[in-house]
Amino acid sequence: GDLKKRLKKNSIEPYFSSKAPRSTETFSYLFYIDEEIAEIPLSESKKIIVSIFFKKKPPQLILKKPLGKVIIVNGDVIENSDLDRILWFVFSDTKERVLTLTTKKISKSKSARKNVNFYIKYLTFKNILLLSFIIFIISQIIFIPVLVVSSILTYESYVNFKSGKMAQTDKYLALGHESILATQYLYGMARPTLLLFGVALYPDNFIDINVKGQAVINESETILKNVKVISNNIFEEKKSPEEKNDLKLRLKTIDDNLSEIGDNLMEINQKIPDNFAFLNKTKDNLSTVSDLVDKFQRIFSYVSGELTSKSTKKYLVFFANNRELRPGGGFLGSFGVLTVGDYDIGKIKVYDVYDADGQLAAHVDPPVPLQKYLGVPHWYLRDSNFSPDFLEDYQQAQFFLDKEMNMSDFHGAILLTTTAIENIISAFGNIYLPDYRESINSQNFYLLTQTNVESNFFAGSTQKTNFLSSLINQISIDLNKASPFNLATEIKKSLDEKQMVVYVDDPDIQSLFDSSYWSGRVISPQCNFNEKCILDYLFPYDANVGANKANYYVDRSIYLKTDITSDGRINHILSIQYKNDSPSYVFPSGSYRDYFQVLLPIDSKITEVTENGSLVDNYDQKDDKFKTVGFYFSVDPKETMEIRIVYSLTDKVTDSQELYQLVTQKQIGASNSDFVLDFQTPQNISFVNQNFSPIVKDGEIIYNTNLSTDKIFLVELAKQ
Repeated sequence: GDLKKRLKKNSIEPYFSSKAPRSTETFSYLFYIDEEIAEIPLSESKKIIVSIFFKKKPPQLILKKPLGKVIIVNGDVIENSDLDRILWFVFSDTKERVLTLTTKKISKSKSARKNVNFYIKYLTFKNILLLSFIIFIISQIIFIPVLVVSSILTYESYVNFKSGKMAQTDKYLALGHESILATQYLYGMARPTLLLFGVALYPDNFIDINVKGQAVINESETILKNVKVISNNIFEEKKSPEEKNDLKLRLKTIDDNLSEIGDNLMEINQKIPDNFAFLNKTKDNLSTVSDLVDKFQRIFSYVSGELTSKSTKKYLVFFANNRELRPGGGFLGSFGVLTVGDYDIGKIKVYDVYDADGQLAAHVDPPVPLQKYLGVPHWYLRDSNFSPDFLEDYQQAQFFLDKEMNMSDFHGAILLTTTAIENIISAFGNIYLPDYRESINSQNFYLLTQTNVESNFFAGSTQKTNFLSSLINQISIDLNKASPFNLATEIKKSLDEKQMVVYVDDPDIQSLFDSSYWSGRVISPQCNFNEKCILDYLFPYDANVGANKANYYVDRSIYLKTDITSDGRINHILSIQYKNDSPSYVFPSGSYRDYFQVLLPIDSKITEVTENGSLVDNYDQKDDKFKTVGFYFSVDPKETMEIRIVYSLTDKVTDSQELYQLVTQKQIGASNSDFVLDFQTPQNISFVNQNFSPIVKDGEIIYNTNLSTDKIFLVELAKQ
């Protein structure tokens, strides 16, 4: 830069470039700085060439035979006197070709003093204090982003586990584990400070939620791996002692894992704060899942005990076609016998109900509606489930099996409707039946069943049992291919919606099925939430007596209007609408011929019964544990029928504040029905609270729901 200024001062216009120009015709002097020139180009032979080397030793070739002039500068600082010598050397006619300049050097002590001055300037007490504060703040919060990353990774592992992607689950779980370890290490620096200010509880809980969440997924994976191993050999006969011991250990491991999962879910729920409204749904879901895990563990412990018992037990399996609905779930076309014990679950042996009924020698009077509307003179196993209570149906079926096939000593029963089987099949996707060269799924199961079972069926035919046996056998083979999560979900759905019901002789485990509404029992209403309350009860159910599958095409909706008068009387109008969408009168569709029944409180007073506005005088009524009202009606294809029952309760709203409890039950095997509750009260009676979320307006509450399972509705009333 100084050289450039000096040249300009002497009226010389210099040109500087990092690269040599392609043409040098316009230049008289060429300065090469720290460049090695081997020879002078012909175009530059008449020009003055100067090679300048700063702190660089020129090559010996240039020194021995210099091209132009060479200047060697040794030193750190070029002063004006040095520039004068350089310019004189360049422009003079001296014969010397090499000039060596020794200039001033900057001593290291000065450089060090410069650095020291820099530190002294910026490292003041104020700056040191500020830096210390920043480092402290960072040390107190650095764990937060790592904790967030750990939470995201844990959630991703859960999502992948739910989808059945085990490799991805393990990947995210491993990363999440490393992240939470890093979080715990970093949090150790911050926790004393947070404890001092009383805010350590939230990060403590958040970290524990991550740790427990990862443990739940780990334990679930362990269960899944053991279940897959067990499902591969559980149906093998004559297991060796080693195989039995391995099975026992795996069952024990699963039981322990379920216990740990339940405990961890409970702790997670407890650590989620209550004072954040947006987390309430999460807490409710966790409570539901935790309760479900506890139930499943109890059931699993019972099944494990039965499986590892030295003695074997028999269980009945009913296959009920709910397209032809009966009070106990549907027409019993087939049944099976399942043997469990001695470390083995035997294959279900399927029987055709007509084979069994053909062996009944004695006459048994059928229920009057079956005799009157279905036209059957004798009662058989196929029509035995004419009670809405599964235990009564099971006991009646045992009676027929003992008389027909000399079968007895059963320890329980399971009923599966066509809908339940479709739900279970959906967890497998497609099931290929080699014997029939057909792929079965939840959408085509019923159609293929009709094709392979109902077509050209005759008494004594084995096509029904062969088809069901082939399907059950293939399900057992493909058991480890199904998503365990989906399979468990579909089984629970079937139990909740009463498409599958269970009864066992063990009172402890049966109490669990009863309390979960999975046993298909008729409930005896009790005041569960108060010593004194008004009990109400509603259980409508149907019996298809048309010998067809019309229930597949029938939609049912229920509307219960409750009018409470000023003196506290409770009046009901029950309206049930049936719509038959059958395409024709041809089997399996056709007219829906139904013997309808409803269970009401025993002290109910029936005022009026109508069908499509016409009075029904000849309805059946029975007063026992409940008041039962029953009558026959028919709905043709593409037609609609509305039945109405007007009745009132004996109990009245009397106290200043009283609880009203309505128990509604769904029929086994029935499709989910729309259900509307409509409460109306006078001015002197008001709604205080309820366990559902209705639309409230001017002394009236309306609640639209779905009767998918048994339900209890609570309304707190205040009378002025």
